[in-house]
Amino acid sequence: GNGSLLANVALIGDTMTTKYVNRRTQGVLGIWFRSMLEANFAQQLELRKHAESPRERVEWWTYEVPFTMPSAWFHRRPIRHIVDFIYSQGGCLKIVEAKGKETAAGRTKRIWLETHLDQPIEVYRGGRGE
Repeated sequence: GNGSLLANVALIGDTMTTKYVNRRTQGVLGIWFRSMLEANFAQQLELRKHAESPRERVEWWTYEVPFTMPSAWFHRRPIRHIVDFIYSQGGCLKIVEAKGKETAAGRTKRIWLETHLDQPIEVYRGGRGE
């Protein structure tokens, strides 16, 4: 389940676009996602909840998890970065960002998080450059 994080996802309709021309898309469990890529990944996670193999089975997942990076690293005010998905599969925690287009700022934030969490962050491209 997605718990209280769902309360932070605005239900504004699928015709609005973001700065990267993504369209908000309603996906599994009625959740509105920032892009079709994110909606597709969430659907895969839901399907993997029913995998026969315990190693492949997704126990839980959540969407849009915020992290705040301290100002000392960036030499200015703290910066917020939202990770698209965190889930548990086969007892292991996984962090994923669904990216159709990656920016230098996004890559920098991801590397910072990977370093400070000591956890790799997978970049899901929906079959393109995975």
